[in-house]
Amino acid sequence: MRSGTLARNLILALAIAVPGMAGAQSGTSIADIGPVVDAEWVLDHQDEATVINVSRRPSNYDETGFIAGAPFVGMGEFLTERPGLKDTIRYLAPTAEQFEAVMQGLGVDAGDMVVIAPAGTTVYGDATVASRLYWQLKYFGHDNVAILDGGVAAWDAAGGEVSESPAASPGGGSYTAGAPRGELLATTDEVAAVIAGDEAAQLVDNRPLPQFTGVMSKDYVDGSGHLPAARPVPFNLFVAPREGVVYWRTPEQVRDIVSAMLPGVEGRIIDYCNSGHVSSLAWFGMSEIGGMPDVALYDGSLHEWTLDGDRSLVIGQ
Repeated sequence: MRSGTLARNLILALAIAVPGMAGAQSGTSIADIGPVVDAEWVLDHQDEATVINVSRRPSNYDETGFIAGAPFVGMGEFLTERPGLKDTIRYLAPTAEQFEAVMQGLGVDAGDMVVIAPAGTTVYGDATVASRLYWQLKYFGHDNVAILDGGVAAWDAAGGEVSESPAASPGGGSYTAGAPRGELLATTDEVAAVIAGDEAAQLVDNRPLPQFTGVMSKDYVDGSGHLPAARPVPFNLFVAPREGVVYWRTPEQVRDIVSAMLPGVEGRIIDYCNSGHVSSLAWFGMSEIGGMPDVALYDGSLHEWTLDGDRSLVIGQ
């Protein structure tokens, strides 16, 4: 894509992506309310939902407190690692058995309506962790899940009870991980096949633009730049911070952003970042809020791509 066209698309996307909430609906099932619920809905349905405080670390809740009575889980508790050719590959989706144990420990039962509650004050390491847990629940077959719009910050503002510490994990849940949904996860082999032209999909880089262009890179990625033929759609376009609270954009805004940033793209989309962390937020925006039918997450992303084989990145292609 020509640089002028890319710049115009970025300007258009930023212009149309004005702040606005995702608009949770009334109802008692996920089919009614969609992937995002507001604080008022949770207040009205506390007895029907299993709420979990979810963020990168507990200190993210220092300003907000935790939703009273709900346990906390950190990102590192529901990810795993494995050896790679050059180094250990971290931040990967766990096995079904590992994930099942985590969810059962949090007291989640099979069929529970799970509401994921980030702190709601930051995007990276908070909203992104909520979307990552959401993706894993969907990946292992649990559809009855939503993210609390605005997190605990919005909950507190709506009159919800908060506490200085999360509730102890109750254990004893009957959650059972289902067979992984392969269509939600893109493997390194699949990404390599797309780059080689053997499979059809659009690779979408969800990192900040300095990382896409190679100006900056993470130390756990071996190289700078992006995957060949990838297009940039930064993850933070899908949220709308307002007065210090992070809300999700509306379905209409999401679809406008994707249309502006990925003109003419049809079919399968593979979102990636450095480790599958922030790209889960873009996946959530595109797939769940925007309703795009065929969006996958490259779990290991560039961390796996560059450390588990002799593979390179490109700049300017």
